[in-house]
Amino acid sequence: MITKVAQEIDKVSSQLILKEAFYAHFFSGIIKNISEMLPTLAVEARENRIVLHVNPSFWTDVLKEQIFQYGGIKHEILHIVLLHIIRYKEFSHHGIFNVAADLVVNQLIDRKELIKEAVFLELFPELNLRPFESLNYYYEKLHSLYKHKTKEEQGGDKGETGEGKGKPNTSWENLKSFLQEDALSQQQHALWKYFEGLSSAERELLEESIKQKIYEIIKRTRTKEFGKLPAGLQTYLNEFEKSMLPSVNWRRILRLFANSSAKTYIKNTLKRPSKRYGTTPGIKIKRRNKILVAIDTSGSVAEDDLKEFFQEIYHIWRQGAEILVVECDTVIHQQYYYKGQNPKVVKGGGGTDFNAPIEFANTKYKPDAIVYFTDGYCDAPKVKSRFPIMWLLSTAGAKETDLKGFEGRILKMN
Repeated sequence: MITKVAQEIDKVSSQLILKEAFYAHFFSGIIKNISEMLPTLAVEARENRIVLHVNPSFWTDVLKEQIFQYGGIKHEILHIVLLHIIRYKEFSHHGIFNVAADLVVNQLIDRKELIKEAVFLELFPELNLRPFESLNYYYEKLHSLYKHKTKEEQGGDKGETGEGKGKPNTSWENLKSFLQEDALSQQQHALWKYFEGLSSAERELLEESIKQKIYEIIKRTRTKEFGKLPAGLQTYLNEFEKSMLPSVNWRRILRLFANSSAKTYIKNTLKRPSKRYGTTPGIKIKRRNKILVAIDTSGSVAEDDLKEFFQEIYHIWRQGAEILVVECDTVIHQQYYYKGQNPKVVKGGGGTDFNAPIEFANTKYKPDAIVYFTDGYCDAPKVKSRFPIMWLLSTAGAKETDLKGFEGRILKMN
């Protein structure tokens, strides 16, 4: 059965490529796990990986037809795109959150692609739910109904609506049904609980990693195909893209940095025929900036600051720079080459001293330039940098004018 399901998943992937490139790009980067681990379909994000779990029995017995399998895959992808797997912890009643999240997602999918057991607005007629509203809106409406009806059933008063005890209420009956169906509701999103066990810093870094993946796919699918997405989804993605724009024009900044020790590499290109042989692909000579990125991980740097830092580091990396990251409070705690993914854990939490990364650059790494991310709450370093240096101050950090005696360029993030 597993082999058959795998083949059918491949067929769905092919259909996505032909019909909806946005979903296809997402789906191609997701790890597929076919097992009885969960009773339905479910997505999980951990350690910079997104995994789609597929129960083979649910796939063949409930989804059955390819059109429903197609819709089911889109449903799970949208939970990632809309960041529902990250927001799970924000809501006190996870069962109601699951229903609200499904209401948001299912309005962005063609109705004929969804099984009849799916969650739809008309299942809650007494609530008069408006279409294409936010997750918070649907959660508040459903949670209000839940609180009122549970109080009523426990012998409380009639409540604000004045409804008599025992009066039929389709919305309440359907909500209770969804909350009781562990297989189709709560267990479907059980893997999202992984976020609850993470520290705040770990959660922020994993969230930023997921956002970067979404941003990459938006950039790749910015074609006429993008216009075929539902209007509500297009609006969301446009706003999301704006939120991910860098604070600094890194393309311009990198051009200004010294290139004396930049690495040279050769890239094949179909656009430029070989001058020597007149054939394609030709070759293109490019130079890669070698950047040391120092991150201030002292106790004064907040989680939001780290989130800002890694978003900007991602944009530097996107320009083709070779990036070695060093994490430092008073000493360097760890170093690693940045490859587009955030680390699992950021180390530090002590005092602040800017000297160690500069000394490391001067004597060991010898980059084209240093970019130092910090909140700016420390005296100027005593070690003089032999390379161009830029200080990037977090939004909540010190002002540019507060940094006295600092060499190099100082910019405030916003």
